[in-house]
Amino acid sequence: MPASPGPAPRAASSIAALLLLVVVFVIGIAVGSSGVLGRSSSAGGSSGQPPAATGQPGASPAPGSGSTAPFNFDLLGQALGVVGQNFVGRAGLDPTTLTYGAIRGMVEALGDTDHTVFLTPAEAQAEQSSLDENVVGIGVLLGTKGGQSVIVSVVPQSPAQAAGLKAGDLIVAINGQDVTTATPDQIVTQVRGDAGTTVQVTIVRPSTGERLDFSIVRQKITFPSVSWTMVPGTTVALIRMSQFAAGSAAELLAARDAALGQGATSIILDLRGNPGGYVDEAVKASSVFLHGQTVYIRELADGSHVPVMTDDSVASSDVPLVVMVDGNTASSAEIMSGAIKAAARAPIVGDTTFGTGTVLLPYTLSDGSVIRLAVERWLTPDGELIFGKGITPTDPVALGPSDVPIEPTDLQGLTADQLDTISDTQLLRALQLAGGPTISPLPQTPAPATPAAPVPSP
Repeated sequence: MPASPGPAPRAASSIAALLLLVVVFVIGIAVGSSGVLGRSSSAGGSSGQPPAATGQPGASPAPGSGSTAPFNFDLLGQALGVVGQNFVGRAGLDPTTLTYGAIRGMVEALGDTDHTVFLTPAEAQAEQSSLDENVVGIGVLLGTKGGQSVIVSVVPQSPAQAAGLKAGDLIVAINGQDVTTATPDQIVTQVRGDAGTTVQVTIVRPSTGERLDFSIVRQKITFPSVSWTMVPGTTVALIRMSQFAAGSAAELLAARDAALGQGATSIILDLRGNPGGYVDEAVKASSVFLHGQTVYIRELADGSHVPVMTDDSVASSDVPLVVMVDGNTASSAEIMSGAIKAAARAPIVGDTTFGTGTVLLPYTLSDGSVIRLAVERWLTPDGELIFGKGITPTDPVALGPSDVPIEPTDLQGLTADQLDTISDTQLLRALQLAGGPTISPLPQTPAPATPAAPVPSP
């Protein structure tokens, strides 16, 4: 299948979430935990390991073995010879660096920006560790807003939470070095480190204007995909799903059942800032609220369409539901929100989602490096291509420029009378639709803000 065009350019005015633990979390991709991406959980095992390139479908055979890849190996050999014989610094050339550069250039030439990508062995392992929740760091979700790096969310029971970092804090220095103009992935390289070591983080808290210094000891992070709480004074449960990592769907099912067990009569599912992850987990997570429905449609290279159904071994529930999304809801999170919208299962509140839709297959090369290649596209159950378009909410509500989404842990410290003090207009609207109290003043529903493009993996 020809490479799909990259997502349309977008203004950098809203938060682009990524995981600041060891590496920048991969945003906007659907990764198949069974190895072959875009398939339901019945398509294979759940090892989460990408297949080796040799002998795998779609892999390019070596020269002379019947390769049909559009590549001129003779010309490449000539170029390498010219460099090796004539470059003034040839004594210091590293063959691996040159090889990786050639592969990366070939992959970038496909034009499938921010989707098809080449990963070194270290990058591939770091990405796998993130999805498998095997990470070391401080425990925050980091994004950009107004050109500065901002904390989107703090992982519960993490070193960052214990130190006192909060969502909305602007990171201005790391270990005394100014990072006010640094990108999130540049900050990641300074924050990462070994467990037990200390990093100094300086923030500015816009709500108070304070400049604060924090000394945080890095540790292995247990990064739950799901957190929840009962909204004070209501029988509405707020469930936040932050990613689709290994086991995320099981976490969602457990949260749903715990909420129902505590008397919840409706649920608000928060998918805002969710960058996606394993597509099999999206199918299972959708099955928590849908039964006997199409979750998404695979569009194959030959143009054929293959529907992927709910996993009906998962006990679904018809509890009243509202879903929240924003411009950083991407990939597997769009699969789930698109399935729920197409089934008319719940209103969708917030901003138009990011708009990814390339299904990716990782091929592991002989040294552990990986080419993550676009091999399919996915459509919503009603046949709509989401790539470059996103999921349009049924109830468009935009947050203010200085507002951040409320976390379940934020609500746990509030009383029912304090609900009208929060500025999360998307949550307030969702609460109304879920049968919660009417908050005064009523939230407005302006046209959705133009979302920012997610920050790519380094």
